[in-house]
Amino acid sequence: MSFRYKSGWQVVYFDSDRRRTQLPRRAFFNSDEALVEFVRRSNGVKTLEDENILNMQMKRNNGHNVEEK
Repeated sequence: MSFRYKSGWQVVYFDSDRRRTQLPRRAFFNSDEALVEFVRRSNGVKTLEDENILNMQMKRNNGHNVEEK
């Protein structure tokens, strides 16, 4: 999963292969809270370190390699 902010949070999914093949599904969130809740529900935040990394990436307005398990 990769995300960036452009008039809202745009989320793109990738296959787990090494070529990072983009999957046809996408998501869009209007607020930071909605993105954080989505990541939490998909078990992307498991530790305090994961949460800090997510917050840092959101402050930079983009993030990569957030695992969805």
